Amino acid sequence: MNKHFLTIMAAGMIILSATGNAFAEETVGCPHNVGKGKVKIRSKVAFVQAQECYSDEVWKALHDHSPYSIDDDKMVDLPEEWHQSVTQIALGVEYGIVDKLSLGVFFPYVIKDLRRQVWSPAAKKTVWKEIEDDGLADIWLSAKYLVYSESPGLLGLDWEDGLLLALGYKPSISSDEKVKSGIASGGQDFKLVLLSHPHFTEALFLCSDAWYQFRGEVKDIDGFAKSGWDLGDKFGYRAFMGCEFSNHRFVVIGGPQGWLAGGNQERDGSEIEDSSTYSHSIVAKFRWQPYGDEDAGSIDIGVRMPYANKTAFAPVVVPTIGCRIKF
Repeated sequence: MNKHFLTIMAAGMIILSATGNAFAEETVGCPHNVGKGKVKIRSKVAFVQAQECYSDEVWKALHDHSPYSIDDDKMVDLPEEWHQSVTQIALGVEYGIVDKLSLGVFFPYVIKDLRRQVWSPAAKKTVWKEIEDDGLADIWLSAKYLVYSESPGLLGLDWEDGLLLALGYKPSISSDEKVKSGIASGGQDFKLVLLSHPHFTEALFLCSDAWYQFRGEVKDIDGFAKSGWDLGDKFGYRAFMGCEFSNHRFVVIGGPQGWLAGGNQERDGSEIEDSSTYSHSIVAKFRWQPYGDEDAGSIDIGVRMPYANKTAFAPVVVPTIGCRIKF
């Protein structure tokens, strides 16, 4: 297994060095049971280059000089000289403490480069804001339990990989500076995830999840405008169809993935106008499984293509790459 591990990780590092592009994996991992005494490691990297922003962001910065009114409510091209580049490097580790229950930890590292205009109430004019920062973002702790595993099972499908339920917790342990720069959120979050991986045939399968995330209040930070905000809860989903071929050594995967979040509230309970957000995408991936099994060591390359966004900043396309192994 050590030979397998070195082969997969070496290949993954070569590809990562060449592209530097990926999308950080879900906080609780994939719908697979880890197994008693087993350790699973997964890694992904993301480079997200924004090409669009929400029109309200331009209006809030430029006011009367904005080409968009406060009522436009649409995604627009970034204004001249604005940019946001975010690189996300994620590492997840899971350990099976008993046959059906595993514990995990998820480490996201963020590198952020932002340049945009903002409105200065003190100066009563638009000023430039620049952020160049990096650091460990909010760490997630999780527990995942195999609720159902039968073959054949529900709907006559092969549920050997099972139906799983996961809980995630994100404590607010990031520094004030990381919260102010947007590396971390500054609140305590809880996440409930239902994951499934049924096989329709030996080669054709579904990889899916649905989740709810409770987002708490942002901690108090001197000089931070969002201190005490109650962040709106999030709901998310993915539904990927996959097909293995060439003796299970290669897989094509694709389908929809997205999330939506409720509006935020000020410390006094008043809702921040038009602060609800969402993002919906189509994802396509190609996976190499040299040992015929995803968890025995695999690498995937793909692309996430958003088709509906309402976020402060948004990319047009996000290349992806990731690798994983269990031993």
